[in-house]
Amino acid sequence: MEKRTGQTQPEIQRLLGSVHLKASDRPDIISRVFKMKFDELLSDLTKKSLLGKVLAYMYTIEFQKRGLPHAHILIFLHPSNKYPTPSDIDRIISAEIPDQDTSEELYNLVKTHMIHGPCGFANRSSPCMKDGKCSKYFPKQFQPEIIVDQDGFPVYRRRDNGHTVLKNGIQVDNRNVVPYNAKLLTKYQAHINMEWCNQSTSIKYLFKYINKGYDRITAAIVPNDDGTSNQPQNIDEIKQYIDCRYVSPSEASWRIFSFPIHGRKPAVERLYFHSEGQNSVYYPDFDRINTVLEKPSVTESMFTSWFEANCKYPEAQNLTYSKFVSKFVYVKKKREWKPRQKGYIIGRLIWVPPTTGELYYLRLMLTHVKGPHSYNDIKTVNNVKYDTFRDACFAMGFISDDREFIAAIKEANHWGSGQYLRLLFVHMLLSGNINRPRHVWSKTCHLLADGKLYAQQRIANNRG
Repeated sequence: MEKRTGQTQPEIQRLLGSVHLKASDRPDIISRVFKMKFDELLSDLTKKSLLGKVLAYMYTIEFQKRGLPHAHILIFLHPSNKYPTPSDIDRIISAEIPDQDTSEELYNLVKTHMIHGPCGFANRSSPCMKDGKCSKYFPKQFQPEIIVDQDGFPVYRRRDNGHTVLKNGIQVDNRNVVPYNAKLLTKYQAHINMEWCNQSTSIKYLFKYINKGYDRITAAIVPNDDGTSNQPQNIDEIKQYIDCRYVSPSEASWRIFSFPIHGRKPAVERLYFHSEGQNSVYYPDFDRINTVLEKPSVTESMFTSWFEANCKYPEAQNLTYSKFVSKFVYVKKKREWKPRQKGYIIGRLIWVPPTTGELYYLRLMLTHVKGPHSYNDIKTVNNVKYDTFRDACFAMGFISDDREFIAAIKEANHWGSGQYLRLLFVHMLLSGNINRPRHVWSKTCHLLADGKLYAQQRIANNRG
């Protein structure tokens, strides 16, 4: 879901119209009004369950090149409110122009806020036009009924029912409508683009988009040549160009007010772990070694305190390290875990590559071992203590059939690029650690389907 300020809000127009000011003259008011509306929108979605029970959400606030703020919101609904069928999606999302006679207010709001362009053949000078085509793929095709394509993206219903609006002197129809929710559009009277997704491919795209980072600008310092000098000037073009981050007036106001840029619920806490005696210790470079060795962080860490909590609290015996944070909270000053009184947090083990050896196998064991009191407990499987975490993983059956490599590729698929995944797989093949490379390939080819990778696989197999 995306919320933009779009045209100037009516509240801002009423306030500034009497003093003959434009909205751009008061970016502080723009930021405050947007913040109030955004908070109310988030409350409607999460607390008032306008679309259904929300289990989790995350958002980011961005600012357009012209300075207006907008928000990207991703919500995860309860399984009972997933809207699994096309008819369910039609109940909450529309991509059509309403009937002007029966829904005049909604008709005018769609006309004002939810019409893309016009662009294409009707307006080739539109900002969205790239190489003679709309970069947002408008106008869409007429669609009698909503369908969901193989990538998990819905193709919304856009009937050829004769409903049109006049936008910038050009008549447009349902093919130019941006998907919206009628209730939200009527209440907030702003551009609110709503999309439905239910596939990993589309969710992965949304996470990339919601965390894509700041807008940037390239500035040039140009010498002031008044034409009076006849001497040639040596110009260093490389030094004159500076890669800058662009901060609009509205964003500057937003940050001055200390409004949040990102938000999520429940929070995700990264859980660190380390091999025995290899925890990180931070100290100033002028500290004496004796002072450093006396620091509690030398012998205690969040991870080793977890062992102590497992000994102290019986309820901890049924929790893995990643689940432990949902029931307990780490008190950093006291370096100990205590039962959680309120709130809910998702724990995530930090990722380490297979090349780290024992640390990688320790992480693999931590995903399954519950309530250990020491490192030796993690190495113990069926009352047999093994010398290394790798041996323990073999005893658990994690790596006897190359599941560790399949899991590594699948996990890297969530954040790694295609090139990285190909190099990772080829590295596994050439390292000789994979017992059955064809088996691993058959399990992961849907993630790494690429002609170059097939060629690399054949070369590696021929070498074997």
